[in-house]
Amino acid sequence: MDHAAGGLLDPRDLATFVAAVECGTVGGAAQTLAITQSAATKRLQSLERRLEVALVERGRFGVRATDAGRLLYPEAKQALDALRNAASVVGEHAAGAPVLRLAASHTVGGYLLPGWLARFRTLQAGQIRAQVEIVNSLGVLAQVRDGHAEIGFIESLDPAGALDALTVRHDELVAVVAACHPWSQRRSIAAEALAQEPYMTREAGSGTRAVAAAALARAGIAAPAPTLESASTQSLKRAVAEGGGYTLISQLSVEAEVAAGTLCALPVTGADLRRPLRAVRRRRAAQHGLQRRLWAFLAREGGA
Repeated sequence: MDHAAGGLLDPRDLATFVAAVECGTVGGAAQTLAITQSAATKRLQSLERRLEVALVERGRFGVRATDAGRLLYPEAKQALDALRNAASVVGEHAAGAPVLRLAASHTVGGYLLPGWLARFRTLQAGQIRAQVEIVNSLGVLAQVRDGHAEIGFIESLDPAGALDALTVRHDELVAVVAACHPWSQRRSIAAEALAQEPYMTREAGSGTRAVAAAALARAGIAAPAPTLESASTQSLKRAVAEGGGYTLISQLSVEAEVAAGTLCALPVTGADLRRPLRAVRRRRAAQHGLQRRLWAFLAREGGA
């Protein structure tokens, strides 16, 4: 058999071995690498066949490195780091400005991300390009897990799972009505009163809608049946302004209309409609320098 000493090892097999040792289970390694457990097991077996030695031992404890595995681990870790650095060097010195592939939920993408990117761009010595896909929070999580987006921004309470998550901002949903609506004379609206007026909301899968439903459920209040569902926050604001009723959306999304006096935003009492706005990324994925710097910038934004 051709021994690995005279050939090259598959980086995917090495990455699976390193993840298994660090996680302590094959399932944990699979989750970290966003592959199936069966695929992770096959990669470990492939590496062991290549080296003709057992690298991990399995038992009730999960998996742990054998003597041979403990020898391989630091070398594998160093090799993977070298490959990531090589990709970063090429990415940063390729012709043209580096591209950030981002996915953002509607509130973050429409009202916060443009400002974040503008401030981030002023801190960079060179030009940057950002490609931003605006989808709902479930769509953002899917794009990041699939590797289509390097960093995503979500406004739902969905668990990030195997993704790294960073809270960048906090937000609150408010009841929005037209300036001529009877509720506009109030300072707030009780959660129990929400069933009295037509309710317009975002589509299923929207983080905004899910947060509102969860908050009302925690308060023991059933979410009102919607009279209108829309994937566009802008269309909800127009429907409220022209057709009566109310919607529950981010206070960030109505600042301009409230200032202009066309809409009124009311805090809802009796239900906690606050939520974190989070950035997410794949763990241990190859990251170019620009992506790492954006993540560090977002961490500073969250700590501000």
